[in-house]
Amino acid sequence: MKNKLKTCGFFRFRHRRMLFCPLVFQIIFAGFSEPFFNFAEFKCAPSITIPAGTSEKEKALAGNGGIRLSFRDADARAYVTLQKTEFAAIKECETVSEKADLFDAPRYGAGFFLFRESIPITIKIGHNTYGKSVSKIRNPSPSTTANPLAKSFVFASGSGASLPTMTSSQQPLSLAFSVKKDLECLPFQISFEGFITEKKEKFLSLSAKFGLPGNISIQPAFSFGEFFLENKSAILKKNNAAFDENSFYSGLGELSIFTPVLKINFYSGFQQSPYETDSWWFKFDGRTSFRALLLNISYFALPSSKNAPKAAPLIGASSSICRIVEQASINPQILFLFDDKNASSIRLGFSLLENWKVTATNTPVQLNTMKVRTGIEFENRLLNTRFDWTEANILLSGDAPTKSSLPERFHSFSLSTSSSCPYFKYALSGSYSYYPPPADTDSLKESCSFDIKIAFPAMNVDAQAGLDMTFKDGQRYSGEWTISLAHGIKKKYLHTSMKLKLLMPF
Repeated sequence: MKNKLKTCGFFRFRHRRMLFCPLVFQIIFAGFSEPFFNFAEFKCAPSITIPAGTSEKEKALAGNGGIRLSFRDADARAYVTLQKTEFAAIKECETVSEKADLFDAPRYGAGFFLFRESIPITIKIGHNTYGKSVSKIRNPSPSTTANPLAKSFVFASGSGASLPTMTSSQQPLSLAFSVKKDLECLPFQISFEGFITEKKEKFLSLSAKFGLPGNISIQPAFSFGEFFLENKSAILKKNNAAFDENSFYSGLGELSIFTPVLKINFYSGFQQSPYETDSWWFKFDGRTSFRALLLNISYFALPSSKNAPKAAPLIGASSSICRIVEQASINPQILFLFDDKNASSIRLGFSLLENWKVTATNTPVQLNTMKVRTGIEFENRLLNTRFDWTEANILLSGDAPTKSSLPERFHSFSLSTSSSCPYFKYALSGSYSYYPPPADTDSLKESCSFDIKIAFPAMNVDAQAGLDMTFKDGQRYSGEWTISLAHGIKKKYLHTSMKLKLLMPF
């Protein structure tokens, strides 16, 4: 009986311990409720060029591939690219090392996400790419897209640091960090970002976002950097504007004001110049709306260009020459909403863009050009159809010193449509461009393209086919078929993506 009691007592003690242990593990790992490992991702995208019999091009192979490991508090990536290489050159490689030399330098990157609950800090190391404020400092030139149906009006400040992707270009090694926090003791969100590269380029950015009553927000941002400027342009030497390569300072101030009826983005930049007078520029973007009407306006100016060499109005932090000295655009839109079950709408837009740009010639001349675009879009839950008409590079004033520096004027028409359902998606697009000859002796140039995309979400399969052709005086000058097929697998811990692209020039 005593043995039985002892045995029963042992089991009672063991049973209590078994109940107690899970409770201990729950307490210890309470902060690690998320899985430590998220997934592994493998990507591969070869591209094969097989010319038609009439083409003089050779068969070639190109492609990208890589791996990504995603953890709870880290993200590691490695990618490699094979530039377009003829099959004959690949066959000539006899050893593995010779074949490895055909690939570009690998791109690595790792991100770490620390102190998420207290002061979130993100650290990214590797061949990072940068955007947002850094893009404005590196190349202040405004965009000339002039989208007549622009819907978004964003304000993006900071470094925009991102780890390398499968298709990103090779970048210098760098270390980036960002700290973003909502301070309970202060009525705003604060963000602090920066990076340093192996070339000893440095960048720091500080921004804050204030929320005010009436759905009003104000967001100022200030950035400062030191970048290495290289003397890349032969035009500068011919215009006696060459400079010694060195590190120069850049600064940028940004301000965003958002209200229910008015949105304003203002940018003002400073660039230490390799010449006697430093450069500065400013840009203003505004949007206002009233019921179905929407109006976008934009203005860019480079006031310091009058004191700079004509061939180099401003040299950005990427060592690129900013040749646009002034640009203005206006974009009115009107939206018609229909009271139907599919939430249909029609959007009409008109965009007018005028700019003043210095030619990249031995004798720099300022040309004044204009671009006009109109568009109409029908959209509902099932279908999206859009038509655009463009007339670009209309010369208003100025005489081009050379024939090649004359902006190529063209008319363009494009039509696109897409539709989707849970099992099937498709997108069709086509465009035609007409380039009138600037002189009677010049050739008439035309180009057209057509693309079709089909996707089956349930099977993770995407197919795409395209045709591009260029004509001169009615005769085909060049052409290319493009066919691609992509398939992906997405499991809990494993993601794979395979895309095969076939190019057939003719």
